[in-house]
Amino acid sequence: MNPGATKLTSVPSSGTRYDGRGMLSRLFFPQSPASAATRYAFAAGCGAVAFASRLLLEPLLHEQAPLLLFTLAVAVSAMRGGFGPGLFSTLLGAFGCLYFVPPIGGLSIAPEYLPAAAREMAVFFVVGAVLSWLGSELRHLRWEALELATQRNEILESITDGFVALDANGRFVYLNSVAGQLTRGPRDEAIGKCLWGEVPELRGSLVEDMFRQVFDKHVPIHFEYLFPLSNRWLEIHAYPAQNSGLTAYFSDVSDRKLAELRLRETLAERDAALDRVRLLSGLLPICAACKRIRDDEGNWRQIESYISQHSQAKFSHGMCPDCGEQYYGTLWPQTSKDFG
Repeated sequence: MNPGATKLTSVPSSGTRYDGRGMLSRLFFPQSPASAATRYAFAAGCGAVAFASRLLLEPLLHEQAPLLLFTLAVAVSAMRGGFGPGLFSTLLGAFGCLYFVPPIGGLSIAPEYLPAAAREMAVFFVVGAVLSWLGSELRHLRWEALELATQRNEILESITDGFVALDANGRFVYLNSVAGQLTRGPRDEAIGKCLWGEVPELRGSLVEDMFRQVFDKHVPIHFEYLFPLSNRWLEIHAYPAQNSGLTAYFSDVSDRKLAELRLRETLAERDAALDRVRLLSGLLPICAACKRIRDDEGNWRQIESYISQHSQAKFSHGMCPDCGEQYYGTLWPQTSKDFG
């Protein structure tokens, strides 16, 4: 992979801290590859800074260690710009150090210092080449790491679940945009801060108890939690991390919980209805003459009343032909029409 030709986007700002250390890091390790002109200009600037610094230290060092600061300039140029700018800085350092080799203040070397200067120059060029190669490899590895981090963050930012990474002290290492909605301030400012301080509603809650188990026992945990601020149910999966912290992702399952609640209510209503329906079973004591049924309290009741109370059956009264002729005689053919 050619880092100069690879288009990289900067890593999302949720993992960036805008302090002095971050500014220094971005100076030597920018978030995106710079052009060749910029990289070589930076190498020239490093050489100029090394020359000016050595000039300021001349009253203390005299002719001692003329290449020390230039070696540092080569290392920085290689890390920032790669192999070519590192070699370029090596050449500039070789010319710059001549100023500090006796006779100091010129580009010539005194004959008595020539053998030692030649040895030092040879070593400097070898060291410069090695540092340039190492810096170039470090630069390539950094771009690869940035590209992988960018891909990882794009994935975590695209999912609809919330995702957080905590260190061993419960401080945020990373949180995606969904998880950032739970914090009181911008999620960029939450990085490095304690979860319990940024979301105080979780202190002393089930979430803290479960996360403590992950921290202490290094076991994965799965649970559900009703977040008090939004009154929404969250399903949370938490896993131990290699840094003794944890990673957790969560999703809103309020709709599912509402459906489960409605199902439980429906089942409860069904069970209650079934409890109210006392099914007829076993032997029923019935009178052989009047056909009344004796209930559990010993009372003899009409069969219609007893069955209606102990089942969902309803009665409609009519009259069979035999009973109709018995009670109405010859009038039954006309009267039967009224009984349907």
